Formats: sequence, C-alpha cells, structure tokens
Amino acid sequence: MDGIYLRYPDGQMMHHGEAEVRRLWRDGLMPDGTIYWQDGMPDWRPVAQWLGDRPAPLEEPAEDTPENVPATYQFLRDPSRLTKFLQRLLFVSIVVACFALVDDLAGFMQLETGKATADQLATDDPVQEALGLLQAGLGIVTGITFLRWVYRAYKNIQGFGAENLKYTPGWAVGYYFMPILGLIRPVQVMNEIWRASENPRDWRHRPSSWLIGSWWALFLVYTVVTQIALQLSIQASTNSEWVFADVLATIGDFVSIPLSIAALRLVTEVFRRQKALVDGMDPGSG
Repeated sequence: MDGIYLRYPDGQMMHHGEAEVRRLWRDGLMPDGTIYWQDGMPDWRPVAQWLGDRPAPLEEPAEDTPENVPATYQFLRDPSRLTKFLQRLLFVSIVVACFALVDDLAGFMQLETGKATADQLATDDPVQEALGLLQAGLGIVTGITFLRWVYRAYKNIQGFGAENLKYTPGWAVGYYFMPILGLIRPVQVMNEIWRASENPRDWRHRPSSWLIGSWWALFLVYTVVTQIALQLSIQASTNSEWVFADVLATIGDFVSIPLSIAALRLVTEVFRRQKALVDGMDPGSG
C-alpha cells in the first residue's frame, strides 16, 4: 500500500505509510473505531477489517487532553494550479463568446438590410470563421481541464474522510460520456462534491445549491442547441435553412456566457471550501 489515511473517532486525520500504521495498531496506539482509506478504495473502512482484532486499548487520555480534537484535512493532490488555469480558461471563454455574439448580431443586421445572405455569411465571414475555430479549440481544452478538476475535487473529498460517497473519481468523469446516465449523474456527482467540500463528516445533511442546477441546465441547453445548429449548418442547402442554423448558433453563443459564468462560480466556490478545510477555517464562512 502507498500512503494510508486514518481518521480517529474524534475526527482527527492522519497520513502514514503501511509500516507505521501496522506499528500503531500493534502497539495499541490507535483508538477503537479508527477507519482508514487509501487511493483506489471506494470508501473508508474500519482498520479492524484490515488488521484484525484491536490490540489492548489505549490508556485513558490525560485530563488536559482536549476531548474534541478538531479535524485536520490534507489535499490528496493540491488543485490550486489546476483551478487557477481552469478559471482563466472560463474567463477567456466568456470574453470570446461575447465577441462571437456581437459578430452574430452584426450578421443578422446584414441579413435584415439585404447586404448579405445567410450562406454568404456562413462561408465568407473571416471573423466568424476565426471565432468559431477559437471557440472549438478553447472548448476542447476547457472541457478536458474541467474533467481533470472534477476528478481531483472528488478524490480530495475522499481524502477528507467523507464516508458513504456513491461514486468514485473515475466515474465522476466517466459519467459525462455515458448515454442516459450522462444526463443525470454528473449533476449528482457535483452535488456530492459541493456538500462534502463544506463538511466531510456530515455532508449528507449539508444543503445543495441553486448554482449547481443552473450550471447543469445551461450545459444541457447549450449542448443540445449547438449540436442541432452544427447538423443543420452541415446539411443546409437553402437560405432559410442557413438562417435557422445561424439563429441556433447565436442562441448557443448567448447561452455559453451564463454557462461559463456559472461554471466559474462553481469551480471557485468548491475550491474555496476545500482550501478552507485544509487551512483549518470554516468553509461556510465565505
């Protein structure tokens, strides 16, 4: 085994190698009810299930030992740099989407005044083409970075000691590519991340946030609209079909702005909560 995380009944968290854990258990230096977790395990388990019956009980603590030791938390993998990179990508996405929306509206003005047809705008507008390529490349990089961030955020709540989580870091990412389940599971995963990032020890009783539902609703609308617009633009053969495809593309650009804003707020708040836990602060005070 690599590093093993221990959580005592009083909430204290520790991280040791296997040899040190076995020594603590053998010497009776680990309280009854201690649970452990390591990378790859779906959930925390009692140490007794791994190492057998508990040795002689610990001596009674000294009178000046505090009864309630505050929980201490550590990142399994520090997400600070990844979070900052993702925040920058989302901010740039907002700016690019605003430029794309302005270009879309300018194109509609040309259509209304008869200065151009829809197919001319689709094939002869260098600004729109450049913005489209930029959005496509930015979307791929942002999507990959976001999935890496989700994986790391979920792994960290496991390391914080959150018990009875329903998913795993791998599936937290994998559900985005699953038919049917991909419509439901990602938002449920994000709910667990949000709640466990506030209070890992009592995450089931933590409230969710309207921000998560708004982010996911916007994502679904954006995905559907942009996919339909892409298919129509490929198959369009008449001016009215070009116009309809352009309308949907404009709606997609419009929706992408609040979508990126919601994602930016979501990522920022989850990171703030997790960083507060590691720093020994109250995540709910932000």
